This record gives sequence, structure tokens and C-alpha cells, in this order.
Amino acid sequence: MSSIAGLLFAHWMTVEEYALFTIMMMITGAMNILTKGGVHLGFTAIIGRTWPDRTRAKQVTKAAIIERKFISIFVLPPILVTAGWLLWKNHADYTVIGSLLTLLIINWQFDMQTRIIDQILMFANKAARTQVLDTILALFRLIGTTSLYYLHCLNALGAVALGVIVAGLRIPFIQRWVRQELVEEPVDISPDDRKEIKKITRRQLPIEIFYVLQSQIVLVILAWYSATEQTASIGALWRIGQLLLPVQAVMHAFAIPHFSRVKSSILRTWFLWSFACSLPGLSLVLICYFFPDLLLLLIGPNYANLQYELFIAAIGTAVNSAVSISLQLIAHRGWNHYAWIQIPVVLVWCATAPFFLNLRDLDQVLWFNTGLTSGTFCAIFFEIIAAKYRGDLKNKQREKHISRGSG
Repeated sequence: MSSIAGLLFAHWMTVEEYALFTIMMMITGAMNILTKGGVHLGFTAIIGRTWPDRTRAKQVTKAAIIERKFISIFVLPPILVTAGWLLWKNHADYTVIGSLLTLLIINWQFDMQTRIIDQILMFANKAARTQVLDTILALFRLIGTTSLYYLHCLNALGAVALGVIVAGLRIPFIQRWVRQELVEEPVDISPDDRKEIKKITRRQLPIEIFYVLQSQIVLVILAWYSATEQTASIGALWRIGQLLLPVQAVMHAFAIPHFSRVKSSILRTWFLWSFACSLPGLSLVLICYFFPDLLLLLIGPNYANLQYELFIAAIGTAVNSAVSISLQLIAHRGWNHYAWIQIPVVLVWCATAPFFLNLRDLDQVLWFNTGLTSGTFCAIFFEIIAAKYRGDLKNKQREKHISRGSG
């Protein structure tokens, strides 16, 4: 239902309004990554080791929330400035820019109150409860999207406001369910938890910043050339990628909690989860190759001539989804020692790609975007090699059994 709502935005909005909406979705994603990414890795790594200790879970939760607020102080101002510039370059007036930036801040406040802490429900095997809630909210968003269209209010401002309302409706349910899983008595924050979360966050934050800049490069290129129509086109094509949202749901609900706790056959488990989560992306590429008109019909007549571009976008989406899932699985075990390798690899790609790609053409921009995943490939390779040399891939249960037998 989230995918359908996203496709309806592309199908029903004008090209100009959808360009603004695309920018806001990209900026919102960047904000969530920068304020949450590293903290989430540290939080999951500690919970994976200590669960089902509810007291420790409450301590870690409090430490993670404090750390995320601290990071947000430094992250939010440049995000707001970047969002304002991109909106202005795509011909938004000052009233619309001010309203959209206000909604962005409200969305951050709502996200702070439900995300990260909802992972407690995954470890408590209450993923179904969260999924039912998100399904109901997705249905509400779908109905709201349709209502805005028939009321002639479906523009960037209305669509973003609808998303903020949905984020706000999530708060009371998630907070109540999380409180039920944690101990009732007050707990003090463990200095060791705060130290570990801060350590992993600081190690990850430069990579997150670079990752966000990397994801914004395409929008900056299009904004630089004032290519509003191409901004809308690339946003509409990326909407096809929302058909992979169920894969992300499965990963966060089952794959990450399971893999962060696994003690045996670690490498095989990582490979199987990575392979399983990559299959839907491969299916999407095949559908785009053989039946492009079917998917283009979903995003509307404004983009009906983008068959080749759709195929490239599908390849980029599938590759990015596969490598991102693989990296997130190992990162949520605290294995993010060599994530920095993405930076030089992507910089080399950005420096060399313009020599053989014409970044004024939409299809070339899409190939450029696909090539950005080369950094993630290299990071995965080095993290797995490093984990092997550290001994993190060994069968911990077997070692424990042997140790007891020797004793």
C-alpha cells in the first residue's frame, strides 16, 4: 500500500510539484540516516548481545535517544539549508519553501519518538504488531492520497503534510508497546553503553555523511542544470523501487534481529539473508526488461516514453538494495570498521565517470547513480575479510561446547 501511494503521487502530480516532492523525500531520507544510522547500529549491536535482559534494554534505549538528540544538533542545520537551496533551484516560492522546511522539522521530531526504539519489538518477536500498525497507517496514507487528489489538493505541500501526519499517528502505539516490553522501574544510563554507541556512531557518521552526499549528487547535478523535468522523471522512476518496500520490511523485522544474535554459521547465514533479499530486485529488473509499459503505466503518462531509463533505474535500484542490505546486516553486528573505504572508491568514480558519461542526459545520470554502489561493494568485501581475521566468523557455540568438554 505504501508503494501504491507513492506511485499515485507520481501518477497524479504535475511534473513541477513532483520535482519538489522528490526533493523532500530525498532530504527526509538523508535526515533520518544522519540522525539515526550510527546510533541504530550501536543500539542493535548491544541489544543483540544482552537480550532478553529488559533492564539492559531500557538502559540502552535511553542512551540511544540521548545520543541521537546530540547528533541532531549538528546535522539538522546543514540539512535545512540544502533542502532550501534545492527547492529554490526547482522554482519553489518562499512560502512553499518555508512550509516544507517546517514540516521537515516536525517529521524529525515525530521520527525521534518511534524509530530505533521500535527495534525492541523486533527482538521481542512482536514484529507482527508493528507490521499491522504500519499497514493500517499505509492504508490511511493511501486513502489520504486519493482524497487529496479528488479535492484538488495533491501537491508537494499536501503530500509531505500527509506523511508527517502518518508519522505522528505512529507515536502513541509504538511508545506504549515498547514500555510494555521494558522494566517499569527507572534505570540509570550505563556509561559503557553510551561510550559504545558514541564510538560506533562516530565511526559511522563520516560514512553516513558521505553516503547522504552521494545520494544527493544526482539531485545536485539536475538542480545545477535547472532540469526540473528530469528531477521529476528520476523521482518517478525511483518510485518503481518502492515495490521493494516489503523486502526492507522483512529485513528490519526479521533479518537484522536474527543475524545480530546468530552465534553459528555466521557467514552462511549472512549470505543466505543477502541472497534472499536480492531476489525481488532481480525480479523487478526482469519485469522492467520484458514488460516496461506495465510499470510505466503506474507512474503516469508524463513518463510513458522512459522505457530504457526505466530499465537502468531498475538495475540501479536492485543493485543498491542488495548491497545495502548486505552491508546493513554486518553493520548491525558492529562491523563497520572499514566502511570508510566507500569514500575513496566513490570519489574515484565521481572523478572518472564524467569522462565517459554525459550527465546532461537522464539515462547517463542513472548509470552514474548505479555506479555509486561500487563503494558499498568494496566496504562489504573488506568488512568480511576483517571479520574473518578477527575470528568473528567462528562458530561461537561450538567453541563454547569444546571449552566445556576440555574443562
